[in-house]
Amino acid sequence: MKTTSLVASLTLAVSVQGLNVLITNDDGFGTANIRAMYHAMTALGHNCYIVASSSDQSGQGSRLIFANNAKLTSDSEFGIVKSGAPSIGTDPNDDHIWYYNGSPATQVLVALDYVLPNHANFSVPDLVMAGPNYGPNIGPFLYGISGTLGATQTAIARGIPAIGYAGTYGTQTAYYDIQSSTKAGLQDPATIMGRLAANLAQAFIDKAHSSSNSSTGRILPLGYGVSVNFPLISSFTDDSCVNPPYIRARMTGDGAFTSKAVFNNDTGIFGSANFADDGTNMCINGDCSLPGEVEVLNSDCKSSVVLFTIDYDAPYGESSLVDPYTALLPDMVQLNNATNLVGGLGANASVAGGASTSTTGGNGAASTNSAAKSGGSRLSVLKNLSSSTLLALTAGVAVLATLL
Repeated sequence: MKTTSLVASLTLAVSVQGLNVLITNDDGFGTANIRAMYHAMTALGHNCYIVASSSDQSGQGSRLIFANNAKLTSDSEFGIVKSGAPSIGTDPNDDHIWYYNGSPATQVLVALDYVLPNHANFSVPDLVMAGPNYGPNIGPFLYGISGTLGATQTAIARGIPAIGYAGTYGTQTAYYDIQSSTKAGLQDPATIMGRLAANLAQAFIDKAHSSSNSSTGRILPLGYGVSVNFPLISSFTDDSCVNPPYIRARMTGDGAFTSKAVFNNDTGIFGSANFADDGTNMCINGDCSLPGEVEVLNSDCKSSVVLFTIDYDAPYGESSLVDPYTALLPDMVQLNNATNLVGGLGANASVAGGASTSTTGGNGAASTNSAAKSGGSRLSVLKNLSSSTLLALTAGVAVLATLL
């Protein structure tokens, strides 16, 4: 009875703040990461639509590439949609999941100007979430190249708050290959990253709704965005990194890299290699005391969270937000040198694997995990948790995700 009451109260609390959310990426609509994030956000009570590319469109940055054929000329990724199908359409099993044969930035435009106005119960989303990308998006060089961040920037330019996510694991997998339990008896890394992404988004939502400075309820001010990088989630083999805390960071500094051209004398063609330079490791704006993304990801199981704007003009005068990090980032995002760091899933959150129900279903149906429903075993990943404020913020979302 107590458990039922808790679920009811948590569900009511979330549904009151349920948002309309557009989800996209640059890896394709059928990948495990995007589907896991979609299901995690839906489980939190949000009305979510995916509009993403029919095939891998990594590295396209903000390029606008529209389909030049009304039909697919080859099968979509993983053979989900066959050649000859329309260049835009829905997943065979879920009418909230759309594909389009175009670049990531184009996905956002097609979603805002066609899919949502004509096929959803809203036209303008409250939030756009992109990713999680396969491979990290670190530093200002990848900020301009990443298709995930290109989609994020496109949404921000259209006046919509957006968060871009990336994971260190680089091998793309299909959504139907998500393991309900790995060899280590844990949830699939895609599932964990989806939960991490949803928890952070929910923390931003909660902060915006409770902030005395926000009269509009916007998650972020106009022009602001967030870039998040997850470390390598270890749940395929062990629990050494399954609940990384979120750390405030900056794009530049501490080994951020660009590229250089490398000529291969044997093949006669060029390739690229990473190249660290002072041009990518300066500090002009923001808090220069924050660690760079590279430093955070190279430390022990931490996720970097960067606040950025799309105003590229040189700084002049003082910002209207003297300390935007404190003003905009939720308490879940901590300082790198904090004494007690709380995991992004919440304190002692379970990532135990277990039997799973179908990951497909119309009308945005979310997948569920039977072990999570019953509570499962608890993994005490982070020790010495003492911050009651952070615990209160993260525990509600984590418990709801576990019980739903």
